[in-house]
Amino acid sequence: MSSGVRILQEAEAATRGGTEVLGVAEAILYVTDIPRAKKFYTEVLDLPVSNQFDDAIFLQTGQNSTLILFDINKLAVRKSIIPAHGARGQGHVCLAIPPEQMDGWRARLLAHDVEIEHEQDWSLGTHSIYFRDPDGNSLELMDGRHYRRVWRKLQDKAETAY
Repeated sequence: MSSGVRILQEAEAATRGGTEVLGVAEAILYVTDIPRAKKFYTEVLDLPVSNQFDDAIFLQTGQNSTLILFDINKLAVRKSIIPAHGARGQGHVCLAIPPEQMDGWRARLLAHDVEIEHEQDWSLGTHSIYFRDPDGNSLELMDGRHYRRVWRKLQDKAETAY
């Protein structure tokens, strides 16, 4: 019964062009302008802010997952247990979305004049959309079913590695 309700809710969200990030992603990206990054991630990607500091912003990507944006200029000069590793290159984040919302996300990105760099159809019938934030970080919206398969495979490899 509960899966029937979920299916109806997903169909309703897809019909009205709703977009949702599934609660399976957690990552860190470095940005050069926190207010500009906040505007992009809250207005374009509709991610709610859970915490904001002078040099970082925490965005909820799900019930137990967070995308953290650090101001690289401030992070480089403050004392922190979080190193500015990888900050010399552009970061990449993959966010899982319900597959029936892919068209809604594409329309949302285009409505905000976000250039779609690439779309990928995977062999299992899944789909990804690649684009960049204002700081040049790479973002990927991936069909949530494929995202979960990838993580299961990685976990299975980790458990049998030794």
